[in-house]
Amino acid sequence: MLRYLDRPINVAVALIALVAFAFGVGSWKLGFWTDDGPGPGLLPFAAACLLLPILFLILREEFDDKERFHPHPLFAVVILCVYATVIPYAGFLIPTVLLIVAWTRLFEQQSIVRGAILSVLLIAFGWVVFVYLLKVPMSMLPELR
Repeated sequence: MLRYLDRPINVAVALIALVAFAFGVGSWKLGFWTDDGPGPGLLPFAAACLLLPILFLILREEFDDKERFHPHPLFAVVILCVYATVIPYAGFLIPTVLLIVAWTRLFEQQSIVRGAILSVLLIAFGWVVFVYLLKVPMSMLPELR
């Protein structure tokens, strides 16, 4: 079993299978349909069904074992998980600035100033689209809830 996990692609397949299984179980518990229409479990079930063909495509594809392993995708997943965990407690503004600055610095090798400028522009654009135009209530800072 551990020999199967030697290649990073096999780890990715195992993680995608785990996510698809979790989505399937969660959607079953939520219910697919209600009397009024689609239930809350229909979208996770659709996501699980879409992940399965991706698994088969990855398993069918031939990959070179000599490909160099890059840890950047793992760092990106960790950063996004931390962002998703922190955003309900810290609001939208601070975690988003830190995410964009860290992303541009770590993955794009850009300066912190460029990341800060990009974060200000993206947050302003997001605020205009979601808060001003679409009227979506969003807490920018934790004390403004």
